[in-house]
Amino acid sequence: MKRPVLSVFCILPAIAFAQTEKSMVSTEENLWNISRSAGVVMTTNMDELYEGIKGTPYLFDTWREGNIILKDSSLIKDINIKYNIYTDDVLYLNSKSGDSLIIDRHRIDAFEIKGDSSADLLLFSDIRLKPGSKDKSTFARVLYNGETKLLIKYIKVFIKADYKGAYTAGRRYDEYTDNSQYYIMKDNELNRIKLNKKAITKVLADRENDVKSFIDKEGTDFDNENDVIKLLEYYDSLSD
Repeated sequence: MKRPVLSVFCILPAIAFAQTEKSMVSTEENLWNISRSAGVVMTTNMDELYEGIKGTPYLFDTWREGNIILKDSSLIKDINIKYNIYTDDVLYLNSKSGDSLIIDRHRIDAFEIKGDSSADLLLFSDIRLKPGSKDKSTFARVLYNGETKLLIKYIKVFIKADYKGAYTAGRRYDEYTDNSQYYIMKDNELNRIKLNKKAITKVLADRENDVKSFIDKEGTDFDNENDVIKLLEYYDSLSD
């Protein structure tokens, strides 16, 4: 499904975040002003058969070093953050008080968070997946940032326990489960896709012969994000 992108969609380069003309945000003071307490949500269930919560609402359970750029172009570097996929919130750890705080998401343009290796920085940008609609914007990860762009929107689904008594079969635990949606942005249009040959070649149909030749030559595995990125890099190179 193609939709014209009506809102500004500016993907920032991998956030070594280019230094802006504005001064660096004074992290602790200014973040406090645009944040609220994350609080502590306790799940209480007096039923001894209840097994608790499985899964996590977060991208990573542990605090990871990250960078944030605000919509006024202010830069915040090297703070400890978490991304709550379920609520679509970015949290930071206040180094002085030890409090977990939620940054006002409407002030965030993009953020980076370290992955499983120290050199791996995951870039997320604030976008509207249905431009022109009343849907609010959301954070999506930028997997490839060329003339075309490959995005993934991570989703967490919360499933509640569904048993009512000792002799009732059913799930005895709440659970967060993972889901995701992929998008290709091309010619300022956002296309929701599945990672398969049919969906992706349809978006790249204006270079159909070249794209098919590349796929045959490289043996592109469409279940592999890196292979899809290589295909998009090749596609972009055709316009050089």
